[in-house]
Amino acid sequence: MDDLHDAEHERLSDVEADLADDFGEEGDTPLRQFVRGLRDLDEADVRAVGQYDGESFELLYLRDDIEAALEPDARTERVKTLVLKALGEPVNEPELDDYGELNAVIRWFDEVVVAIYPHDEWSGAIATFDRANSPLVDLASKHLS
Repeated sequence: MDDLHDAEHERLSDVEADLADDFGEEGDTPLRQFVRGLRDLDEADVRAVGQYDGESFELLYLRDDIEAALEPDARTERVKTLVLKALGEPVNEPELDDYGELNAVIRWFDEVVVAIYPHDEWSGAIATFDRANSPLVDLASKHLS
């Protein structure tokens, strides 16, 4: 697991360019939509963005208050957990072939939404957001309750 003490970028627009270099900008997959949409996100709502490839992980963006709240060792353990969750979600599941490929996994917690966007079986992007300002969660909660 890579050293996670410092995020590579301070602005989401820089993260967008970095991810576009790795995953491309063309196409309409949720991963590419997410990458293109980074420029429109409110940085106050985005907690962290990173990309994984096998067991390695590159932290691309980490909001200042999140960085201050987590000691480096705790941050490393949290990232390891998220990468293992991402790697545990197969992109193709034979039993669900008629659904198509897995494009994203959303995990809802009381305070945080974790979005995992696989690129292939071993690589993809992970982003965490404050749940309080998540229209997706609000809409789903409204219809599920």
